[in-house]
Amino acid sequence: MKITASIILSLQLTSVSSASCSSSNFLTSRSKAFCNHPLKLRGGQQDDAIDDTPSGSYHGNYIAPQGEQPKAAAIVEVKNPPSTAVAPPTTAAAPLASATSKSSKLSNLQERTGPAVLMLGATFLLLKYTGEKGLIGLILLMQLGLYSESTGVVEAFQAKKGSSIDKIKSYSCQKWWWFMTAMIFSGRDLIMQHTSLTGDQMNLMNFCMSAASLVGAVIQLAMLSGPGTEDLYREYLGKLACCHFSLLFLVGQSSFWIKTVQEYGLGWVLFPAFLVIVNDTMAYVFGVLMGKHKLIPKLSPKKTVEGFVGAGLSTVAIASPLVKRCIGGDIPNLGRHAIILAVYASLVSPFGGFLASAVKRAHGAKDFGALIPGHGGVVDRFDCQVVTAPFVYLYLKNFYNVES
Repeated sequence: MKITASIILSLQLTSVSSASCSSSNFLTSRSKAFCNHPLKLRGGQQDDAIDDTPSGSYHGNYIAPQGEQPKAAAIVEVKNPPSTAVAPPTTAAAPLASATSKSSKLSNLQERTGPAVLMLGATFLLLKYTGEKGLIGLILLMQLGLYSESTGVVEAFQAKKGSSIDKIKSYSCQKWWWFMTAMIFSGRDLIMQHTSLTGDQMNLMNFCMSAASLVGAVIQLAMLSGPGTEDLYREYLGKLACCHFSLLFLVGQSSFWIKTVQEYGLGWVLFPAFLVIVNDTMAYVFGVLMGKHKLIPKLSPKKTVEGFVGAGLSTVAIASPLVKRCIGGDIPNLGRHAIILAVYASLVSPFGGFLASAVKRAHGAKDFGALIPGHGGVVDRFDCQVVTAPFVYLYLKNFYNVES
């Protein structure tokens, strides 16, 4: 009977140990050892060598020999795992973050003010002593900077990705050949003034330069061979499109400044330029002081609706007194012309800056250049100006001439 009782007790312990193995989170170290080894009674022997001697009594997960005080079963305290949820920001943190952001914007405004004043002062001195010729020379230098910076951003981005454009040895020559072709086309009036060339001759020269660039580019592509040629084609054509877009959007539109200053005088270049400067400055000021609603967050996160509206009202308000200062004279409907140009500078010109922001965001660039501290490069300062230049010339050509 004793042997039978021992066998029954062993079977019970085996059942208990199996149940405890399935609940690993609540096992004690002693019960785990009991599950992983052959059943052995405390103070006894293996179950295959059980004799008639008393083996003790069972107390939960512990076998107490005869004469020994039973021990209490071990209790495992299960604690809740640490929470990984992020605590929501307190309401006190929101005003602090807003104040920090506003302080940063004001600091940035102070940083931008100094270089802007120096740049305006240098431009004033240049125009005072050189007049229209100095402005035309400045525009030509700006066009060089606009083209170099806009194409450089794309080239730098592709270089980080592992560009293979170096295999096309003539790419750099082609890039600047296209620039010279566009400059000759846009500045042909200046060339004809200082040479004996006629307009038809200039057109023929320009077309021959364009045809030569086309033939040279195709021959260069045909000479490529080896693995990855198709990828190189795509990269080259992408840079070709970038160069020609820069020539069209930046160099081509800025050429209207030269036409305006030659036909209408220096004042009609300076007045729209001041309108854009006022609009850009007031958009920043209103955005810092009142900006709460993002205007185009995906393209230009810093632009706000309050800044856009406040800048537009400020630009229109200053247009009439500013045009009298820049143009002067007794000109019919001068105030109306000023208001129309101010509305365009407020509603359309900023989109040149939005497009520039999209280009920088797409190519991982903060600025197009570092020529002007706190402002970036030439494109960063004149992205809105170049959008204004053709409208001013065409408006004056169609309305101002008629009334004058």
